[in-house]
Amino acid sequence: MESTTEEIQPIDYLVLAGFMDRFQQVFGCAKCAYINANDKTKILNRIFGEGKPLEYPYAYFEIKSIEANDETYNPHYFMRRGMVRTVNSNSTLQTVRLMPTNFEIEITYVTNRFQSVAQGSVLAFSRRWLLARRGGYLKTSVDYGRMQLGIGVTLDKSVVTPSRENITEAETSFPVTTRAIIHGYVSEPVPGSKGLVTQFNVNASIGGVNSSKIISSQFLAFPEKS
Repeated sequence: MESTTEEIQPIDYLVLAGFMDRFQQVFGCAKCAYINANDKTKILNRIFGEGKPLEYPYAYFEIKSIEANDETYNPHYFMRRGMVRTVNSNSTLQTVRLMPTNFEIEITYVTNRFQSVAQGSVLAFSRRWLLARRGGYLKTSVDYGRMQLGIGVTLDKSVVTPSRENITEAETSFPVTTRAIIHGYVSEPVPGSKGLVTQFNVNASIGGVNSSKIISSQFLAFPEKS
């Protein structure tokens, strides 16, 4: 009989999806997507629907690098012991090992307007990007197992704006590029398990180390958790 191994969604999927959803909300994008491919136009047409016009503004992200974040709080603990995802039974816990990770991404924001007061133009995006950098608008959190983990973001302090003179007879679009580092986590899709501590004994003694005498003993039990 073949044994089946349970697989769960790695936390990095949730980290990247959370950033994308937050970005779309903050900057009012019609669509957002991660695209690590040379033919981005083909993928964008698939996202918006074949034969349908692109809706402005939209944005796509390209993951440039993924590196371990050794400067975060206690990365060795997350890796060695993991975090509790669920309680399997009265004797075991299901755990997931995490690795604090930095995701460096390149962001391309595309709009058909160069200047406007409201959101949706090159200058409006640049203005809101700088405010988001200072105000932390793109920070998110991820509920994973029994923990809620904060996901920080470091935004570049500059935005590369296109030339306004690039106007042709076809529809004009302006791609704006910048970068961000998402301070998140990666995890393996296969959880582990470890024993659940449910009780312990407390002994009170008198005397020295070699001649101590136990004068009382108390049994303590942890309450069951759902």
